[in-house]
Amino acid sequence: MSNVIHIFTGSRVDPKVGVVPRSGECLGCFTHRMVLAGGCSNGLGWAEHYRLVRARRAVTLRRRLTALGARCDCEVIHEIWQPSPVLWTRDPQSGDLAAPSVLPPCEGVRPGSTKPCSWWVSGASLAL
Repeated sequence: MSNVIHIFTGSRVDPKVGVVPRSGECLGCFTHRMVLAGGCSNGLGWAEHYRLVRARRAVTLRRRLTALGARCDCEVIHEIWQPSPVLWTRDPQSGDLAAPSVLPPCEGVRPGSTKPCSWWVSGASLAL
């Protein structure tokens, strides 16, 4: 386990993963990557970090995510947005659908955007 702690989120981070959003990386893919690497920040720390680094003008991001029901980063990627159904797989034994644990590379978004890329869909509109 890494002993590197992100000063803003308080989460452990593998230095090989890094904490800077990749060029063009969307908020959904970044948050997913950070939650997998360092765990949930028990707040919207990763989302806020993304905003500070990639979308400084999105000053209402925290309020918007909270209004949609997210109290923490994991709820952003499990409640507000979920991986697109095209990425889900069916378990051969049970027949149940399973969300991917690893996503393909981010489809990318325009600079300054806090929207997810096409790999993400609204959790409210996803009916399985």
